[in-house]
Amino acid sequence: MNEADLNNLLKRAATATVVAVPASLEGTIMARVRTDDGRQRRWRSFVQWLLILATVAGIVTAGMVCWSMASRDTTHTLPPTMPLFREGLSQ
Repeated sequence: MNEADLNNLLKRAATATVVAVPASLEGTIMARVRTDDGRQRRWRSFVQWLLILATVAGIVTAGMVCWSMASRDTTHTLPPTMPLFREGLSQ
C-alpha cells in the first residue's frame, strides 16, 4: 500500500456513515459490557502472577548470590588468635 492508497482509505473511513446498532441489541450489549469483568479478572490474575513470580525469582537470585559469596569467604575458616594465648606462650 502506498501513500495515495492510505490517504484514500483514511478519507473513506472518515466520511463513512456509522452503521447503527439496533436498539434491541444496544441494551443487551451495554448490559453485558457493564457486567463482564472477565477481561479485568484475567489481567488482574496475570499481573498478580507476574508480581509473585518476579518476587520469587528475586528471592531465589539473592539467596544464590549470598550462598555463593559465603561459600567463597575464608574469613572464618580459622579461629582468630587471641592475645591472651600469645602472651602465655611468650612468657
